[in-house]
Amino acid sequence: MDNLYMKGELLQLHTKNSEVIEGRFYSITNDKSKISLYEVKESPQSDKNEGVCHYYDTEVRNIVKLQEPNEQTFLKITQKECEEILKISKKYVFINQIDHSFHDAMDDLNQYSFICISTDGGNMGRKCKLPFLVLSTPAQIYIFDIQVLQHHAFDAGLKKLLESDHPKKIVHDCRKISDCLYHKHNVKLNSVFDTQVGDLIITRNKTGRLPNNVKSLSECLNTYLGLRLNTIQDKLDIIKCNERPLSTTIKESLARNVCYMHRFSEIINEQMMLPFVRGVECYVESIRSCDDFKAWELCGKHAQLPKDFKSAIEY
Repeated sequence: MDNLYMKGELLQLHTKNSEVIEGRFYSITNDKSKISLYEVKESPQSDKNEGVCHYYDTEVRNIVKLQEPNEQTFLKITQKECEEILKISKKYVFINQIDHSFHDAMDDLNQYSFICISTDGGNMGRKCKLPFLVLSTPAQIYIFDIQVLQHHAFDAGLKKLLESDHPKKIVHDCRKISDCLYHKHNVKLNSVFDTQVGDLIITRNKTGRLPNNVKSLSECLNTYLGLRLNTIQDKLDIIKCNERPLSTTIKESLARNVCYMHRFSEIINEQMMLPFVRGVECYVESIRSCDDFKAWELCGKHAQLPKDFKSAIEY
């Protein structure tokens, strides 16, 4: 067995009994004798098994890496941008006590017009308290260990930050984290820029209808930035998220999961605004690009839409 797999990567296992199994890579033992997969399908017609399934080298004949269906295979941002973003993800600040680091983080976060909030840890909604809260500026990622800090973190500044109009909070699907913050931590999340909502609006504008299902963050990063679908982890191990001390692996995953959000939100905003921007450009050129006679004629028709306006605002 190869060990060069990334968590979440789509694999196809061929067994010695001629069975073909598809699933996403979860882990492999150091001696490569056992590989574990999740979202496993043991036949094309079967439903996905949501649990983790284990397969041993004695039964596996071959493993093939599969390309994701509809996966973008090219970057839509520059390689330099990607490298800079990854550098930011590696210098995260972990905070588990109310000290100067906590207060410095609050001061830094409050200086920006936009900050990002990761929804990792909020997947249980109101059923349990957040194990951590990840906030980031364009230049710095902060991981707050809420399981250790408890209500003191919110009393010392997080509640005020999350409930204020400024800065605006960038989130991908704010529903569960908003529910958890309100019902378990008495925090009413306010002033949200939800990138999942942005994707829905863009899709409707392009196709004329809303999709039946929403896109995960990894799917959106693939669509809008051209990143591989396994660049981030949409699902973290809940047990490991609640273990203390928090492992370096989980911290690194948390930082990586939020690091692309600022750039992603910029692209979402640009695409949502695209019809408006093109409409304004159409207005700007509508009369001034005409000859004198046509300009005089159009000045008398100012209550009418410009001739090319409808085509200008289409994607």
